[in-house]
Amino acid sequence: MVTVSFVVCAEPYKFEAIDTLLNLGEALLSKGHQILGIFFYGSGVYNINKDVNVGSAIRNLPKRLEDFMKKYNLNISACSTWINFTGLKGEKFVPGVCQDGLGGLSEWMAASDRVIMFGPGG
Repeated sequence: MVTVSFVVCAEPYKFEAIDTLLNLGEALLSKGHQILGIFFYGSGVYNINKDVNVGSAIRNLPKRLEDFMKKYNLNISACSTWINFTGLKGEKFVPGVCQDGLGGLSEWMAASDRVIMFGPGG
């Protein structure tokens, strides 16, 4: 079994990072591996904004992320510094997402066999 953490630094809908993460996450979990957590950093924190107006023709990434988190009981955190930079408020977060600092991310990284990043470097 391999333990994996994900770090997302890409904005939603820009690089299909969330789609790739969810597909890879499903594949890893189906093979018996573990996801320690998903951490949003930099402009990636915009992925946790549940109040996106996508209409009916575009996939709702925050909802897909929420469903994935609930289905597998995953830890999802976003960088508190970047949340402050963006002005994103807690009531706008996808339910279940919490704020954490880079210390929390470093603990996940130390406990993981693999860390997979999406988007530009952090």
